[in-house]
Amino acid sequence: MTDYPYTKLKAALEDRNSPLRQLLDERLPNTRQIQSAYRTSAGPLLVDGGSANAGTVGTAFDLMTRFRLEPMHDAGVARMAFLGEPTIVAEIDAVIVTAQVAGGIGDNEGLARASWALALLEEVFRAGLWPGSPLAEMLEVGRCTAQALLELASDDALRQLTQLDMFAASALLPHLDRPLVIGPTFDGSVLCSADADLIAGDLLVDLKTKLGAKNSRTGERADQLDLLQLRQVVSYALFDRSDSFQIRRAGLYSARYGHLAIWSLGTLLDTLADAHVDLQALREDVWRALGGR
Repeated sequence: MTDYPYTKLKAALEDRNSPLRQLLDERLPNTRQIQSAYRTSAGPLLVDGGSANAGTVGTAFDLMTRFRLEPMHDAGVARMAFLGEPTIVAEIDAVIVTAQVAGGIGDNEGLARASWALALLEEVFRAGLWPGSPLAEMLEVGRCTAQALLELASDDALRQLTQLDMFAASALLPHLDRPLVIGPTFDGSVLCSADADLIAGDLLVDLKTKLGAKNSRTGERADQLDLLQLRQVVSYALFDRSDSFQIRRAGLYSARYGHLAIWSLGTLLDTLADAHVDLQALREDVWRALGGR
């Protein structure tokens, strides 16, 4: 195993001194060409932000997409913070069933409400109750019922989620082949925690719901591919040391723009390196950078 100090991929990518970040900076430095082409291919903003918490919107959209792809998706992370509370877990299970049924029958609002509740519950496990979370009062007074959870989504949250879901139905879902793997982890994940959004056939896809930067002159927002997002997608593919998923394409879906960018993995790596890249050799180098032996 390893004494590698970075327990999560994001931390390893954000720290200039991490061995993984240094390897990517040295071997795959030519990011501007990819970023420029991405900006050129992006269209206008389709789903604006609002009063709903942006992070919760992103998590809820990920969940909606998972239920669309796999109607019996379990969403078990929503239970994790409450495993010692069987009564609450039973109510969470009822919300999961609601999402499964809603996704199956095309009840868009029902799926949005359930996904929003499950996103809030996941946040408790990942980061604790944030100040002002609508879950806080409910938990304090012991009113954590399935019906109460389904009523937590504001009008703005429902507006954003139903719009994001509508655009994904035409811009994303038709491009996803089978077999599907939702929330895949990789060989490298045992050394540095990393789980992608999904793999469809040979295509690894990461989902994002960022609004994009606002033009100070026009006030309009534009879709952008920042370095962290690009490096995350590349790292997922490189963490698959054993080629278990046979990833041959990498993609990023920008939900607020209905923009799906797909790259041949080989071409993407060659462009970033400005030279031919031996995929398996680079995966071995990444494994060693993570502390693997």
